[in-house]
Amino acid sequence: MTPEEKYDLFDRYCTQQLTINDQKRLDKLVKEDTAFAKEFRLYQDLHLHIEVSSTSEKEQKALENNLKHIGDNFFSKRKEEVKQSHKDITKQPKVIRIPRWTYAIAASVAIIIGVYFLTPSDPVYKDFVDIPELSLTERSGGEVYIKKAEEAFNERKYDVAADNLFALLQKDINNSEYQFYYGISLLELNRYPEAKNVFQKLYQGDSLFKYKALWFEALAELKQKKYSRCRTLLKKLPKTAEDYQNAQKLLNKL
Repeated sequence: MTPEEKYDLFDRYCTQQLTINDQKRLDKLVKEDTAFAKEFRLYQDLHLHIEVSSTSEKEQKALENNLKHIGDNFFSKRKEEVKQSHKDITKQPKVIRIPRWTYAIAASVAIIIGVYFLTPSDPVYKDFVDIPELSLTERSGGEVYIKKAEEAFNERKYDVAADNLFALLQKDINNSEYQFYYGISLLELNRYPEAKNVFQKLYQGDSLFKYKALWFEALAELKQKKYSRCRTLLKKLPKTAEDYQNAQKLLNKL
């Protein structure tokens, strides 16, 4: 089946123009071909969204601009067709069928990039993490490691930062500041079990990093897409915690 035949079949289904044989053919394909079924569902969603939202020339223009962002070349070839659609909408203030190619290009691109336009995506780590700058107070005997740790961490060279922070911890194992930034370095390196141990130890203590550690442990779970565990940790943050508001925003998205 060519793409044109496929989208013609989808379109006739959405507009209730299928014959009995075509309906049987569609049902069989949906049942036997997972990729086909996924594309068909997406096409249905796009059809519903476009038909509902395109009842005015203003909304039609918004749709054109959104899809134009996906494929300028495709739309430039059909400039006259789009103009005609606008004329039809002006004459008839009712729901107008959008040209079949509109669904086709939108569905194709959406499937290629693996994104459903009409469903919200899960929250991601990079949208919530805000890594603080490292600025350590020099202590006798650790000046070299401190300078290297600061430079590496602030330049996002987390492997080097982790090595130097680990060296500092050998001299001052209970230093909560070293522990916190060491934990972040491990998290950025995707060394999750080690990072988790560091953050949990800080949370169980009474340092200034107690709730920052809890927040970053929750972000570590988010980064691994362990949403249930992430929610559990976020709910432990008190209202007085610096990251409480961010935690509420994240909870609302989970």
